[in-house]
Amino acid sequence: MSRQAANNAPTAEQFAQLLAQVTALQNELSTLRNQQNRPNAVVFADTPQTLKVEDLIDYETKRGAEIYKQGCAPLDDKSLTDGFNMTPDQTVTFIEALQRRCTEMGWNIGNKNITSFTNAKGDTVDIIKNYGQIDEATLRTACERFCSAAGADSRTRARQNNTMMSICLAKSLTAEAQARLLTYRNDYLIGGIECAPLMYKVIMRLATIDSVATTQALRDNLHALGTFASTVSGDIDKINAEFDKNYSQLIARGATVDDPIGILFAAYQVVPCFNFKTYINRMHEDYLDGKYQMMTYESLMGMAKNKYNYLRNKGTWGAKSIDDDKIVAMTAAINELKGQLKLSPQLAAVAEKGNKKKKSQKNKNKKDKSDRVKQKKDEAWKKIPPKEGEKHEKKHDERTYHWCEHHMAWTMHSPKECRLGKERKEDKTSRTHVAAAAATAVNPSYQALLSTLAKFQDEE
Repeated sequence: MSRQAANNAPTAEQFAQLLAQVTALQNELSTLRNQQNRPNAVVFADTPQTLKVEDLIDYETKRGAEIYKQGCAPLDDKSLTDGFNMTPDQTVTFIEALQRRCTEMGWNIGNKNITSFTNAKGDTVDIIKNYGQIDEATLRTACERFCSAAGADSRTRARQNNTMMSICLAKSLTAEAQARLLTYRNDYLIGGIECAPLMYKVIMRLATIDSVATTQALRDNLHALGTFASTVSGDIDKINAEFDKNYSQLIARGATVDDPIGILFAAYQVVPCFNFKTYINRMHEDYLDGKYQMMTYESLMGMAKNKYNYLRNKGTWGAKSIDDDKIVAMTAAINELKGQLKLSPQLAAVAEKGNKKKKSQKNKNKKDKSDRVKQKKDEAWKKIPPKEGEKHEKKHDERTYHWCEHHMAWTMHSPKECRLGKERKEDKTSRTHVAAAAATAVNPSYQALLSTLAKFQDEE
């Protein structure tokens, strides 16, 4: 090797650097090859239907056809097996089922959603649970974006979502409800296209009769929840359903409800189960003491439901308190005693005599109605008592009248001649004798009762 070649040969350090560079290049080449063989990264989506939720659905593909089939299917809630009958009792269930379908299909997310709108006040509302917070005129204008042929989204995913939702709504109604809805078909058509949000708005209008009067009725129903609880024997499931039905419709109308937790507590406290009421009363006291600061009406309903299920499974639901048992026993004893306490012959005679006297006086006091004006005028002055110091005798129409303290009127007879006064005196003596006679025929408690009654009658 020549001296020049020897000088150009790499040193050991330079050789090591070259080797490191070759190794790095080999690693990069290997990485590139691995990336080419590895599948693309997975894109996150809550449900298969929400994948690429803003892209147009290709109905020529198997996936596109499956999305359409699932979107158009009737709502599958168990309580809606026969369909929604458009009555208030099924409203809550229908709304929840539709909300789930919208979330599953992606109808309420992204720029192509068809459930979120701006109302006349400028607030953004989701029509599914807040259907009462946007009027139909405003909603119609907003829906022209995807229902009108000239709309910006008339040939996008929004229009496809609208078609699936409208078919879903129609299939989810009973036959009777569908016939009823068809009467108002023009209310939800835009250029001959069925507008799903408008259709839903009309359905809820028919189901709840959206009006101020209905709002007040819903409030009244909430405040009468305690009365409702007593009519269903304290069934917690029915109480919760009644509350939810009225409360959710009020909120959907944009109304507010003062103290929903207090309304529920008041209803639970009339439930006819001692064990449940003890639990609720203790919880209510803790709530008032600030121990349940994070409590909501939903959590309270959940706790009441859990306690109800526990007591039923344990077989202690409907238990009575000691005081309740005493009241039942006392009521039975009183009813039995009523059958034993019968009037003695003496008391029966007095009662019969009193009835005859009342009938006699009723017939005797019948007025001549032939001249009512003259009769009223004549009766008016007879009721005016003499003033202090005036005589208790006077002449009127050439007749002498006396002030009778028994009749409290001017009469032709004097107080001493008054038959009413004599009868009262005789009755008083007779009642006293009868009470004394009855005292020997009944128990001591009844003797005291009869004596008291006789005393009251004398005072009258």
